Amino acid sequence: MTPDGGKVMVTQRADNSVSSLDADTCTRSRTVAGVNEPFVIAIAAARAYVSTVSAAYDSILVIDADIDQVIAVYPLAYSVRDLAVSPDGRYVYACRAGTLGADVAVIDTVTERVDAISLAANGAEPRATPECVRVSPDGSRLYVATQRPTGAELTVIDTHRRRMLGTVAIGSPIRDVALSPHGELAYVLSCGADFGAVIDVVNTVSDAVIGTSKIGDVSGFVTQLTLSGDGERAYLVDDESVLVLSTQTLGVIGTIEVGDHPSCVVESPDGGYLYVADYAGTVSVLAISCNTTATPLPEGAEAGLLQLLQGQPALT
Repeated sequence: MTPDGGKVMVTQRADNSVSSLDADTCTRSRTVAGVNEPFVIAIAAARAYVSTVSAAYDSILVIDADIDQVIAVYPLAYSVRDLAVSPDGRYVYACRAGTLGADVAVIDTVTERVDAISLAANGAEPRATPECVRVSPDGSRLYVATQRPTGAELTVIDTHRRRMLGTVAIGSPIRDVALSPHGELAYVLSCGADFGAVIDVVNTVSDAVIGTSKIGDVSGFVTQLTLSGDGERAYLVDDESVLVLSTQTLGVIGTIEVGDHPSCVVESPDGGYLYVADYAGTVSVLAISCNTTATPLPEGAEAGLLQLLQGQPALT
């Protein structure tokens, strides 16, 4: 979602396009076609950064969200797994998996220079794979979920010196990481077929796990964890619903039911609405209140979204 809350950007992998939705009217503003297998999307200022795939290489497309047009392309080696953008919008961070291991590509959108930060602890690690990357609110740190043969870790990177500062052992496969509004806490979501979903709370000052909670109401595997703007709630996406958690207790305080398997969720900047995408190609819009049951969109708007959002959607 754009910082002003006016647009929701949606990737449509099935028909190789990216669409922008008017957040007020729930209608399509414009569609950018010819985006090959769009997957990850991140937004800063009036720019949307979208990862794409081709037979030769992956690329990061830059879309001007005001005019819905591609204004730059950055080809990258290896396989892009996730994206994050610095708060000022200058740097784009792409975590990648390659033949020699994992790294983070750093794209300077002003100079157009591309550098890389290795995630290898000791030399090449061919089996290391990054899962996601998050940037701290002040832009000084990166947090990369890295799966290694010995277990999963949260890798901490200094963005100014562009080097690893350390790791926090998590053990179980990490699915997502969410940072508190001021960056003092990292909520690390992991899951497994034998134990379900677990959230570890990491103090980012000491880089130590200060709390762990098993989420018992999860259905199947989890795909996303994100926080509300005020940091009071966490939204956890599983196979069937979106669980609403209290970040103070990590207890479930509500459940959002949607029509089909949800894929991701984003909260509007003013904290008034949630936008939930599902794998059937529908976006549900909910007013944030004590009622956590999805209210269907007006008939005309819903039909338009169903036609628009074919394939696997992603929101930001």
